[in-house]
Amino acid sequence: MANADELSHVFDSVVGTVTLRASDAGAQRNFYEEGIGLATSSEEGPVTELRGADEHPLVRLTTERSAGAEPVLVPHTGLFHTAFRYSDRSSLAAAVARTAQVAREFQGASDHGVSEAVYFADPEGNGIELYRDRAFDEWPDAEPGQVGMFTAPLDLPTLLEEAGDAVAPDIGHIHLMTADTSRALGFWRDAVGLDERQRFGPSAVFLAEGLYHHHVGANSWHSAGASPAPVDRPGLESFELRLRSGDAVEAAAAGLEQAGVQIERADGTVGFSDPDSNRVVLSVR
Repeated sequence: MANADELSHVFDSVVGTVTLRASDAGAQRNFYEEGIGLATSSEEGPVTELRGADEHPLVRLTTERSAGAEPVLVPHTGLFHTAFRYSDRSSLAAAVARTAQVAREFQGASDHGVSEAVYFADPEGNGIELYRDRAFDEWPDAEPGQVGMFTAPLDLPTLLEEAGDAVAPDIGHIHLMTADTSRALGFWRDAVGLDERQRFGPSAVFLAEGLYHHHVGANSWHSAGASPAPVDRPGLESFELRLRSGDAVEAAAAGLEQAGVQIERADGTVGFSDPDSNRVVLSVR
């Protein structure tokens, strides 16, 4: 049985800034402003930052190494999607209607039991999920320590009928493409210290800090055995996980070092690369 402190943290914003290598920062900025509902907070040289519901930047676009480059079309590891979370059904519907006008492609809509989600790709092919969470007491039953996620069709026309005012999101989770799902599970669970919340067969895992359905997902559906995308092409550069306390960051740092992972410390943060060469920064929220 969850205690009050655990329940108070279920919907905390754990994923912080997601940094994307961009080919055309202007086109990407317009997409994240006009569709997702972010606001540009700074532009300096090759870097543009956009914020959501609070002042912390959610998306950082950098063209330092990737200006004018074509997206990678062959299978690779990296970003499956960044998942932007809206506060309710009406704000989700409003964001879906806006994003449908500017997205590169529509990729589907699903009811996951714990949430309702709609999927797109941004202009440079990065996966996007727009979703809203159901209340914790409405989540499907599951075995202790697990979460009862599933995938069923979402009635998109009915959702769109509820579109209301635009509301800025946060990032609820990040989902990665991995070369080896078992390796990714062991890394994020045993080295970083996230809790395993669900597996979908041998090819997808979902982990969280605490009781949330997932803050990090990883699948090998299209990336089994693949290599990372080249660092001079559009795609995921790095992402931030904002843990509950300094003690949690230190515990993760100790687990990473014990696993033989090189870490970098700077201003209270811990940086490292995961087994698929994604750069990660741990900080305190």
